[in-house]
Amino acid sequence: MTSSSRGSRRDAARARERAADRRRWLLPVLVVGVLAAAAIGAIVLTGSGDGGSSARPSEGPGGSASVAPGAGPVVSGAPLPVFSTPAGDPAVGATIPTVTSPTGSIAIDGRPKVLLFVAHWCPHCQNEVPLVQSWIDGGGLPADVDLITVSTAIDPNRPNYPPDAWLTGEGWTSPVITDPTNAVANAYGLSAFPYWVFVNADGTVAGRLTGELPMADLEAIIAGLAR
Repeated sequence: MTSSSRGSRRDAARARERAADRRRWLLPVLVVGVLAAAAIGAIVLTGSGDGGSSARPSEGPGGSASVAPGAGPVVSGAPLPVFSTPAGDPAVGATIPTVTSPTGSIAIDGRPKVLLFVAHWCPHCQNEVPLVQSWIDGGGLPADVDLITVSTAIDPNRPNYPPDAWLTGEGWTSPVITDPTNAVANAYGLSAFPYWVFVNADGTVAGRLTGELPMADLEAIIAGLAR
């Protein structure tokens, strides 16, 4: 074996080790590169102005977010804290709230989950949705992982309304929970769009992110979810 081939093998081995390390540490302590990438494309909700509208309605009795039957999704369980940063996120390890609605559900059913919260007026969501759909169409989503979308912060006075027409136009194939009262967003601590919540098979939060997420990073995060 020549010295150049031995060097190539060493370089390949080091690359594999770096990739393994990246997958191992991505969740729940997310690597700096992912944080930077996610922070680039996000609209932070400020409660007013162009940055977005509030997505945290009042909570139900005992701190559990809920809505009246027939008014929208029904959310059960303790809400997660408002998301700030993945580093030291207090939601990691907490049990997710469950959601039932006419169009989809979020249940603790032994399957890992990727929850993607989008707003129809958010340009970063409009960028991300076709990329994610193309990734799904190409077989990127593992068969043992669910990807569920929550369409929230719905506003008929803002661009790209109605959201179901937008998602249909993008060929979106994942289940969509329509969140007209923002109850689901509230329960999951949404603070910016796009908003990602990664869930282990046992129903605990593995990590949360905001912003446009490259598909390579999404794959690495999914690979790190506990089955």
